[in-house]
Amino acid sequence: MKTSLLRGGGALALLLVAFFATLPLPALAAGQNYGRMAGYVYDPTGAPLAEVPLTVSGPALQQPQSRTSGEDGRFEFDTLPPGENYVLEVNVPGFAPIKKTGITVLLGQASQVDVKLEVFTETQAVATYEIVEKVNPIINPDSAQTGAVMTAEKAATSPVFTQVQAMPQLVAGVGQGNAPSLRAGLSRYGKFYIDGMDTSDVVDGSISSPMSFYAVENFEVITGGLDAQYNSLGLIENVVSKSGSNKFTYDVTMILSPAWANAKYRGAANQNPNVANYTQNEVPLSETAFYSPLVGVGGPIIKDKLWFYFSGQWNFSHRETPLGEENRPSDTETRLARLKLTWQPTPKDRVSLAFNYDNNNITNQVSSTFASPEAETKIDRGGFFTILNYDRSFTDNVLFQLQTGITYKDIWNGPMDEDSQDIAHIYNSTTYRNAGALRNEVGNLVTEERMRFQFDPTLLFKVKNHQMKAGVQISYLSGDKTAQVIGNRRFNDRNGECNPDDPSTFQYCNERIDFYNSEGVQAPLTTEASVLTTGAFIQDRWNVNRYLTLVAGLRADVGRLYGDNNQFITNLVGIGPRFSATYDIFGNRSTLVKAHYGRSNEVGDVFIAQHANPELLQVRSTFAGGAFADCAPDTVGNTQCSVAGGASGRTFDKKNHTPPSVDELSLGLHHAISEGAVIGTDLTYRKYNNMWVDEEVNRIWDPSGQRVIGYVDNVAHTVVKIHNPDEAWRDYKGIDLWAQGRTGAWDLLASYTLGFSNGTVGDYFDGYGANPRFKKFFEGPSPEDIRHTIKGAVGYTTTFGLDFGVRFNYRTGAPMWMFQEGSVDRQRVVRSPRGTGHAYNTANGIPDFNDPAAISELRQPSQFLFDVQARYDLNRIVKTQETKMELTLILFNVLNNSDVTFVQEQWRSNNNRFGTATSRRSPMQAELLLRVRN
Repeated sequence: MKTSLLRGGGALALLLVAFFATLPLPALAAGQNYGRMAGYVYDPTGAPLAEVPLTVSGPALQQPQSRTSGEDGRFEFDTLPPGENYVLEVNVPGFAPIKKTGITVLLGQASQVDVKLEVFTETQAVATYEIVEKVNPIINPDSAQTGAVMTAEKAATSPVFTQVQAMPQLVAGVGQGNAPSLRAGLSRYGKFYIDGMDTSDVVDGSISSPMSFYAVENFEVITGGLDAQYNSLGLIENVVSKSGSNKFTYDVTMILSPAWANAKYRGAANQNPNVANYTQNEVPLSETAFYSPLVGVGGPIIKDKLWFYFSGQWNFSHRETPLGEENRPSDTETRLARLKLTWQPTPKDRVSLAFNYDNNNITNQVSSTFASPEAETKIDRGGFFTILNYDRSFTDNVLFQLQTGITYKDIWNGPMDEDSQDIAHIYNSTTYRNAGALRNEVGNLVTEERMRFQFDPTLLFKVKNHQMKAGVQISYLSGDKTAQVIGNRRFNDRNGECNPDDPSTFQYCNERIDFYNSEGVQAPLTTEASVLTTGAFIQDRWNVNRYLTLVAGLRADVGRLYGDNNQFITNLVGIGPRFSATYDIFGNRSTLVKAHYGRSNEVGDVFIAQHANPELLQVRSTFAGGAFADCAPDTVGNTQCSVAGGASGRTFDKKNHTPPSVDELSLGLHHAISEGAVIGTDLTYRKYNNMWVDEEVNRIWDPSGQRVIGYVDNVAHTVVKIHNPDEAWRDYKGIDLWAQGRTGAWDLLASYTLGFSNGTVGDYFDGYGANPRFKKFFEGPSPEDIRHTIKGAVGYTTTFGLDFGVRFNYRTGAPMWMFQEGSVDRQRVVRSPRGTGHAYNTANGIPDFNDPAAISELRQPSQFLFDVQARYDLNRIVKTQETKMELTLILFNVLNNSDVTFVQEQWRSNNNRFGTATSRRSPMQAELLLRVRN
């Protein structure tokens, strides 16, 4: 059954929810929740005007905000919710009033609005407003950040699946997928913020709790030039959800993708070679279908005071995988719900409280010939998060913000038949009877609970043309995990199923594995880990003059890691200086030069803290003489017995407190080509330092690196030091050419990236350090060394109610690395540097692994993706007063491209599959969306 919310950390999570509900409401900080409007006020001669009153209003504001210009004429509105149709009014005696309308404010950006006042003369009979529209919201002279901000409308006109976490991959420098890497970093480095709070998964760094797609107002993707308030080695996706307004609104969408509308295929590349013998058969072609209703409702509870917005999404997905003699179905069901309340009791106070729920179920996860139908697995996972934000403006120049909240996630991953007590048997590369080991696990039934608690107060204050920001960010991350093997036993058989009690099956008997927990009992193993991190930062944004802005910041982060039984592991301490400069070349907000240097530090998460925890102990018994050997955890001297796992044998290097980090140096040139569009060039250098490594320090190897000939302590066991040495690194050098924004009928978000990445580590604990004989081969092109990437999400709007959107992505292949499987611990054996392999000897068809002249650079296949959509305004046919109806057709992989996306890198002397396809792109899928909103 699914893990109970009330067990372990779940009970604590509910107590924290109750605690937050009773907090005095006296929150942003870690992530931006607002956009800004800033500019200068001048008289007719161009001289700055001080003490000029300005007022801003708009549909996203519950109450208008007022400010006055400073001595240099500069004004700023710091806490504007993202939205459109803001209005800035200036009415000064003796000058003609000005009203600037149609202003768009984007999340994390500063919309630049300058005001030039004209003298009001006696010849003017009435003081009429001068109306000025269209202010470029993208060009931002106050920050050196790189990335993009996408509105809800941009998301709706781009052919993407309705997943919040899918949006970052549209931006320059970002990889593919829903947990993409950034500029040759690890995918786990990314962080996901919702309404300003970090909701990243505490173990793998992915999004912890998805949310309804159409509940988002703005998607902000930051790829570099981070302010001091952020601490991330990868990208940051920060989304701000809709808050409601003084108008009751509804937004209902139905997505239909029936099986008959989607392309079908018979062959599956990621299967055993024998599947190829059954591709021409009478089994019906595999099918794919998807359905999803989405709803959003918002409006006032108390006009101008209390607003609400509720959203929900329910996804149903059915996908079949062709396995030669069968099509195995995998069904996915996802339920999302969210409620947000926004309350402004006074002009100086604003409070928002949000609660998010999600649940996801996937059946037949393996969907491969490596598992028989009865050995399939499923996953049931979900959770919630709650966020409280409070803003208090003490004066126009002093603002306090507090952001706090929790995320909770539970996971049940195990056999399709939850009640099955059968023992798994594995032979001919296929698992039978019950589920085999889960991915990255020893057990076949794993339950987890993961939790994050955040508390982030921030103070912003202005002193003349300095805007200061200082804050503290406290996070408590925890994870409890229970792993077991059903029946506490597993058989590795030979060409058939072994029954130790049936002599007719003895020919199949090979190896039996028994599993024990850390108490030496054949029972599930439960472990825990936690991390307490504290960060503090201070930053000064100095608007030196109209042309030059300097931003200097410093942050310090400390992480305390705890393993099983709350055992203290180590401290990690990092200092992150930040400095950036932006220069407005012509002083008219059209052309900016930006430069930035910064360091971010990763001071630990639950994944790292768990790494030294014990695993299930595996006792292997071989079959001989008509019986399995009688092996136990403490058996010694019996060659038919071996022990693995258990106490990990891994210990942290507690003398080194340096965390993994990234140093970034960037230089950019950004130019406004129209009132709403910008093109740019960004040069970036990144160095990822001190990445985590398992260093084996006890084995003594022969020169080939394939045989252990002794042990440093004369005891036959492994000793692994967990550390992050200076030699574990990777770097990135790249240039992005990009365009974004609206110009005429076009809506642009497109880029070209040229990148180079090298290093010694492909991922944390990837084998670097496991065998000193192979260390020299690990340096080379990193797995993220993608040389060329061209991508875009481009829209075009016609004058007759039809708009089009295309999404394209071309990327050259990642490096390949030919390897073999060694006889010791199945270690990866390599004979050439990373990113290379050996050519085959034409005489015998076998690579000559001892011939350096036979080494060649190898690459995975290049990939191309092309999606299109068309949206029609049904109000052209059906006339309504306020209701807007749209019909959208999306074709994913419209070319039905089935190209290979990955090929096998392992070479074997028998049944070799090196260079054969292991995955292909999914076939064309069509979606029809009917959306009704006001």
